[in-house]
Amino acid sequence: IFAEYCKKTLGIPETNISLVKDATANNMKREVRWLTQILQQYNGEAKAIVYYAGHGIPDESTKDAYLLPVDGYGDDPSTGYSLNELYKTLNEVPSKSTLVFLDACFSGANRDGSMLASARGVAIKAKPTAPIGNMVVFSAAQGDETAYPYKDKGHGLFTYYFLKKLQETKGDVTLGELSEYITDQVGKQSIVINRKSQTPNVSVSSSLQEDWKKMKIQ
Repeated sequence: IFAEYCKKTLGIPETNISLVKDATANNMKREVRWLTQILQQYNGEAKAIVYYAGHGIPDESTKDAYLLPVDGYGDDPSTGYSLNELYKTLNEVPSKSTLVFLDACFSGANRDGSMLASARGVAIKAKPTAPIGNMVVFSAAQGDETAYPYKDKGHGLFTYYFLKKLQETKGDVTLGELSEYITDQVGKQSIVINRKSQTPNVSVSSSLQEDWKKMKIQ
């Protein structure tokens, strides 16, 4: 659905959009490599958007966060894709901006609140992974929270309100406005629907601390 929004709402050419469903670890790495090759060719004149919907897991010993591919194991972070590696790889090439949207949590929890990864059966608070360069990261939940679904709408709560704001504004929205809207709506609906807190979060690199709210997704 987000790929369709990129094309129809944000006006991104279809040839510039790559969609991978049920991504393996190698799929993830190959797509990121393709994206960095494009950014390299445009020598800092291109913008990049990375959107991920799925599971995240923590390393229980280091508290580092990982994306969990379909061929990964929830109790083995070495089979995942490190957020540190993702951010480092994306930052190795120049861009006007790199926006990362993660509809995932990194506590080891499933979307239904059951445990996916933790051998102890409890949610783990993963270490924050700091973006670098011209990077802004929107995450669906903080700390040891779960990224819940919005079952009636067929999306994660985070994705539903993300897309809703894009639709209402036709993509003409600042990142500050987008952040305020998603945080407010997800927080309210999660308490009402799931009786649990879910607090979306925005992380930015040190170089963008003063400017990110004025940036636009388009």
